[in-house]
Amino acid sequence: MKSSKRILAILLAIAMVLSMSACGGSSGETKGNDTKKSGETTAAGDNGATSAADDGETVDLTMAFVVFGSVPNDLEMVNEKMNEYLKEKLNVTLTLVPINASNYSQQVDLMLTSGEKLDILADGTITAFFNYTSHAAKGQLYPMNDLLDSYGQGIREALGDDYINASAVNGEVYGVATVRDLAARTSLIMKTSAVEKYGIDPANVKTYEDMEAIFDKIRAEEPNITPIMIGQDAGNTIFDSLGLSFDTQGDQLSDMIGVLMDSQVPTVENYYDTEACRQACERIRDWYKKGYVLQDAATNQSTATELMKAGTIYGFIANAKPGIEAQTAASVGEDVTEIPLTEVLTDTQKVTGFMLAIAAQSENPEKAMQVLNLLYSDPVLINLFDHGIEGTHYKFVDESKGIVTYADGLDSSTSGYDMNVDFQFGNQLLSYIWETDSETLWDDMDAFNKSAKVSSAMGFQFDTSSVKTQYAAVTAVIDQYKRSLGQGTVDPGEVLPEFQKKLTDAGIGDVIKEKQAQLNAFISSSAQ
Repeated sequence: MKSSKRILAILLAIAMVLSMSACGGSSGETKGNDTKKSGETTAAGDNGATSAADDGETVDLTMAFVVFGSVPNDLEMVNEKMNEYLKEKLNVTLTLVPINASNYSQQVDLMLTSGEKLDILADGTITAFFNYTSHAAKGQLYPMNDLLDSYGQGIREALGDDYINASAVNGEVYGVATVRDLAARTSLIMKTSAVEKYGIDPANVKTYEDMEAIFDKIRAEEPNITPIMIGQDAGNTIFDSLGLSFDTQGDQLSDMIGVLMDSQVPTVENYYDTEACRQACERIRDWYKKGYVLQDAATNQSTATELMKAGTIYGFIANAKPGIEAQTAASVGEDVTEIPLTEVLTDTQKVTGFMLAIAAQSENPEKAMQVLNLLYSDPVLINLFDHGIEGTHYKFVDESKGIVTYADGLDSSTSGYDMNVDFQFGNQLLSYIWETDSETLWDDMDAFNKSAKVSSAMGFQFDTSSVKTQYAAVTAVIDQYKRSLGQGTVDPGEVLPEFQKKLTDAGIGDVIKEKQAQLNAFISSSAQ
């Protein structure tokens, strides 16, 4: 099903958000009066995103974005259809350049460095394949503040200024978040069959003890089943899935190297030297010894949904959002139930993980911004990106409700256009809803985002340049110890003190001191 492929891509990205450390960044180079005007149109009505485009020469733009598998066979066909529409609306054509996630960072960096033709690009703070803060610091992204004022009304209406400004570097916006799940809650996702079999009431699962009572029952009755996996991805740990979000409602500040233990209190601390961390290590060790979590956690490479489908585990703990049940069920092959464990939280990383930016080398930044504006305000264009061509790739199940499925005779294996990277393309809330999802999905997502508790460090980006040696050394130590301690495969009584000492020796104190100073300056500047 299309939903199952889509959730695999999304969950991969989320897992990388949790497990990867973020790059540092500082202010980018502002173009100011050097802005190029070739192909510029007059902003009118919806800030340039109108029909009756200018009578000048058609402007050709190039857009790079991430794909997580093979490039769809019909991408060129869909691209041609987009260009018919874009030429009518803006006198623009757009060449799509899909790049596999494994090569995206390297290839985009090369395009930006070499000055190769590039106008619009997917960027963000997921360091597995994006380098947003580095690109901004190097002046490789076009400053957007003025462009948003002139041509970005649709973006402003879709995102709101708080979410737009979350990506600002020294006051200048270089990328805009895509409209998707901009927040998360920590949840236990379990097969519905297990929930019913063991009489689990989601409303009564609030504490570690509540979860452990469930796991005890499962182990007693089905010793060959492992109750859960910590996180959706093989590399996730208790620090990622439960540590700050469940224990203290904190903010990882993107990289877990200096965190806010309470997201509402802007005090940077070394999480790995806190009582909360010690307790988390002891708990996961206890869970490991009791068989609550995978015994081969140290070597496992499978995702939680793969193991659920194989019947090895009953569930997993991870970030969740509206639609997680339907999407996970499509991957697992049976119904699942979400058991929320925390309230909804948002922070810089959740907002800026996926963004769209304009390359500094673009010869037509105004046109590029007008195309971006359409991606946040025009359902025709967004659904071409997301679903392809009606009748060829999809058909309506209920047109009045915007619910779609594969076109006649097609499925996920035969469709020529099935990228499933909708979360990259502007305003996902304008996309048609796939038939396996709830028909209220986007209303639920909008309410979810608006309900989130916002971190006191929202918009903060840490610049590691002044402590880059210590930062690299600390990162190496964390990479050495985090998975074994956070998955319970080693004794924390012996290993945690060793880990803490090596972090101290590597200079984590210097990193935290610098992060606190930058956060203080950021908050002071934001208050002015």
